[in-house]
Amino acid sequence: MTRDQIQTIGLEKIKKMSVLMIIGYAAIVIAAIIGITAFIVTKYDELTKEKVSSMTSTLNVQLKLNLEAYLSRMETIGTLAYSVDNAYSYDASAPENDEYESINIEKQIASDLSSLCLMENFVDYGIVYANNKTIGKVSNGTIKLFGDKLYSELSTMITRRRTHDGWFTGYNDDYERIYYVKQMNDNIIFLISFYTAELDYVFENPENLSDMEIRLTDSNYRMIYSSVKGDSSGSVIPDKLLDDIRNKDMVVINGRENLSTLNTINDDWYIVCSIPTKVILREAIDIRKYIYLFACLVALIAVCAGALFVRRMADPIGTVTSGLSDEISEDGFENILGRRFFRDKADNLMKKNPNHCYGVVLVAINNFDDIIEKFYPTFPEKQKGKMITILKEVFSDAECIGRIGENSFSVLLKNNEKDEETFRSDSESRAKDVCNKFRESEYTSTMGLLELTADSAAAFGKGDFRETYYKAYAALCASVKNGHNVSSVM
Repeated sequence: MTRDQIQTIGLEKIKKMSVLMIIGYAAIVIAAIIGITAFIVTKYDELTKEKVSSMTSTLNVQLKLNLEAYLSRMETIGTLAYSVDNAYSYDASAPENDEYESINIEKQIASDLSSLCLMENFVDYGIVYANNKTIGKVSNGTIKLFGDKLYSELSTMITRRRTHDGWFTGYNDDYERIYYVKQMNDNIIFLISFYTAELDYVFENPENLSDMEIRLTDSNYRMIYSSVKGDSSGSVIPDKLLDDIRNKDMVVINGRENLSTLNTINDDWYIVCSIPTKVILREAIDIRKYIYLFACLVALIAVCAGALFVRRMADPIGTVTSGLSDEISEDGFENILGRRFFRDKADNLMKKNPNHCYGVVLVAINNFDDIIEKFYPTFPEKQKGKMITILKEVFSDAECIGRIGENSFSVLLKNNEKDEETFRSDSESRAKDVCNKFRESEYTSTMGLLELTADSAAAFGKGDFRETYYKAYAALCASVKNGHNVSSVM
């Protein structure tokens, strides 16, 4: 084996080893970054849940205080009925009552109660007697709901023996109203009721928890109130939420799909605040994207840096070179391609659609040397910018526009559902429009009035950009020869 052969084999082994080292290093770096990223994402999710859990718990307590304050105000307004003369002393069910005197007393009681009823949006605000007679505002809906059991059924709603009153809803599955009753004496019950929709003003979400779902339920988890569109009063809360909160009290529950908090009010009502986990982690998902993107970037940089380092060490004769592209994709004007990139893109488009007819339009600004010499330095650039603006305006449907020379431009058009003759004539007409729009006269100190003009030409073909371009170029040369502002078509 010759010395050169040994060296060749050695270099091959070094190259293979360098590749294996790069792969191994990349695998270690990627695994480490994946582990760290997973840890960061998990911790961020946990912190987000803890933050929302704390906010939710605080909100639930605040909502409980709000509801207690609201119900307390209703009870206070109810006690004002004691200020009405004869409200608690007059008994309409007493058989010994004088009919005429009873009419006057009841009329006065009703009048006084009516003035108190205006303090809130009550459905019922009145007195019910043992014989089911009512004074004040007792709605037909309530009378129809309880029927001839009005007094007896209201009596069963008195659950607080110390204060002789109570709150109730859901009688005969009617959860549209909430009732407050208070025993004024053995034969008299004072009645207040309001629609559960009034609780909208009690259960208001703060802006930072706008996605929170708030429900007020009875002891059977049937909804008295819900802030969720689609929920109906009297129905049981959703099963997935019910599984999380059933038989629990004053607790924060991190369930399968919801983060929930539960609080008790009036001994047998529950305030349930819940927010879907996917909503909690919605912001976290956006943050995850940036974390993953950053992790990928770090991994890429680390792998590339490690690969470069390993390669430099493993290959004694290798060198790393880099250069700048001698041509950029854009030509200094927005959405205007340089010559090489225009040709490449146009060539690819025509080859990709070989059965489509394409048009190549060339436009050149005339006497550009005179423009450079006779006008102020920025004037030539201004004229090129003007031409580009006109091209974009006239050929707004162009596949691409490029600058192919100091003072010349090219446009690639695609025939979309036109016959070829119409496409040709339309392209020629628009090429002439470009020249007409560009034409103007400028005064110079040395040459007097200089007319600024442009020539244009167009050619058409299928599949082969190069051939079509040279046809258009030949047409442009003919256009210049024949005179300014003329478009030739081949």
